[in-house]
Amino acid sequence: MGVLTNLAKLTAMGFDNLATMNVGAQLAQAQATMDGLIAQNQLATEAAGPEFVSATATVTQLASTGVMVNDGVQVALGLLVLMPAGVPVPVTTTTVVPMALLPQVQPGATIGVRVDPAAPSRVLLDLR
Repeated sequence: MGVLTNLAKLTAMGFDNLATMNVGAQLAQAQATMDGLIAQNQLATEAAGPEFVSATATVTQLASTGVMVNDGVQVALGLLVLMPAGVPVPVTTTTVVPMALLPQVQPGATIGVRVDPAAPSRVLLDLR
């Protein structure tokens, strides 16, 4: 009957944890983390300088590099950037994307980017 005893102990431990769990605080902390990551991304986009211009890009490839940074995953992206002049330029970049924003960079998705027209490989994602 050791299995039933252990099951009873695990059930009691689960109820104890449930009683002390503060789901609202955990959700608030997760939201604050996401807001911070989004703010960092916006600051990086704004700090790109006057040489960067807004453009759109279509994600052609997405691959994880296996690196995790805080609540984000580093990915290698293949992009087809539509330059302001209307010329599509294939670009490959590696960046950290928050896990909650990962659905926005799936292959086939169209995203906003900031790109240096003189060096199109210099691309910043504009995820929100």
